[in-house]
Amino acid sequence: MERITSDNLNVFISYDAGELSIIAESKLNPKNRAIHRHFFEKNQDGHFQKKKIQPSNIDQVFKNVKEFGISAGLYLNSAPKKRCPERLTITEDHHATVRHSKTQSETNFTSTGEKLHYHWPIFQKYRDTGFASIIRATMTLHQVCASKCSFCSTINRSRKDAISLNEAKRFVTDLYDHQASFNKKNFPSYNRLYSEVSGSDIRLKGLILSGGGQPNLWPHFSEFVEWLSQKDIELGLITNGFPKHVDERIYRHFRWIRLSITPEDASPFYPNQQFDLQSIPRSISSNEHQTFGLSYVYGPWTDDDIMMRLNVAASAWNASYVRVLTDCNLDRAAQISAHQDLGERLFRLGFVDKLGNPLAKIFHQLKFHTNEREIGDVWADKICGLQLYNTFWDTTGHETNKKSFCFPCDSVTVLEEGVGGASSERRFNSDKWGTVDNTQVRQLYETRAKSFFDPNEHCKGCLFVKNNKIVKSLSKASDKDYERLNLHPSLDHVNFP
Repeated sequence: MERITSDNLNVFISYDAGELSIIAESKLNPKNRAIHRHFFEKNQDGHFQKKKIQPSNIDQVFKNVKEFGISAGLYLNSAPKKRCPERLTITEDHHATVRHSKTQSETNFTSTGEKLHYHWPIFQKYRDTGFASIIRATMTLHQVCASKCSFCSTINRSRKDAISLNEAKRFVTDLYDHQASFNKKNFPSYNRLYSEVSGSDIRLKGLILSGGGQPNLWPHFSEFVEWLSQKDIELGLITNGFPKHVDERIYRHFRWIRLSITPEDASPFYPNQQFDLQSIPRSISSNEHQTFGLSYVYGPWTDDDIMMRLNVAASAWNASYVRVLTDCNLDRAAQISAHQDLGERLFRLGFVDKLGNPLAKIFHQLKFHTNEREIGDVWADKICGLQLYNTFWDTTGHETNKKSFCFPCDSVTVLEEGVGGASSERRFNSDKWGTVDNTQVRQLYETRAKSFFDPNEHCKGCLFVKNNKIVKSLSKASDKDYERLNLHPSLDHVNFP
């Protein structure tokens, strides 16, 4: 059997029970697989059309995958012959290339950077002292997931990597209680100013529980959430399902919950392989004090029918929004091409107007890899701006090492590795992007910020350059600039910048 091998994946053709597919298998953990049963091909109108992998096209599709990689290779007749990050340019208003308008929904429910302005005193503190303030964190509680999503960003994970309840509590205590005490003692003036602006000491404000596909399968999930509910922390949850054995009342403690909708043939839990037949706990669908939303990754598994059902399901489940974005494992050029097609599809289906403004609950998140021109000198100090306010604790390696690493963001696993179609790592590589391990998280705020790695070398396809630029701007602002900041009065979820 012909195989394509990279540092992390084996890719090969599978013929199982009379069905053809292309399998991407983790070399580190062969049980972790992404199954590709469809591909996109441009039709005469220039739009992507979903097609099933069959004997008549498998050779052509596999040849394309060999040339462009397992993500971009599934977009036939659309991938450029040369991988050049400058090939397509996105302008500030985006209208010239992608039918999209950034709305308040996108700002509220994703990390576009604007919400950082609500926390400006911590950047004034960094400007004057060089000390960071971790106000937001994400925890991956374990790595258990039964789905086989084509776009999986952590396929190179070990299902054995999980943390204990005590480790989880210590991590939060370090960022919440100890950080507050540290700032009250060492930076009282900035701490008072932040309290006037945000209503609390400088400490952890927002915490997202994630990990694997379902953090709510972690054995200590309910006990941990009950413990967290005693603290003044806004909680977020990212999951691809709601296990029946978990008491649904536990979800009332979350400020927001986002349900990831997987390709329907990738999930073993969807009744009749239809995502909209799954059950949503009433404690979520009827909770007017909580934001419930859906997230969907657009790719070759998508057709008009599933887009229509996403919109219907959002209304039936009383969801506030449906976030749709493209596969971040694609390189920049292929990703922007997918964004172009997504914008046109949403327009054709009546979900957005001619400028890309949402007309339904679906909104298009325009998230794509950057290039060196857009990066400019934002990392002249070799410090990722996200590490100055955010940390992402992933459990990779925890079973073996009894500790695991923190990262500045959750998207390092999908960073394109450069020109030439090199694949993303699809794992959290602490040697490349790690900051501190979970037992040393206090160092992120108790010592002056330093460079743990050079983002100019390791983050050339960064998905959060705008956030980095906002951090840089706020960290260099004058006192009068801070006074003139225009804080949008109706932005929501400001503790999840």
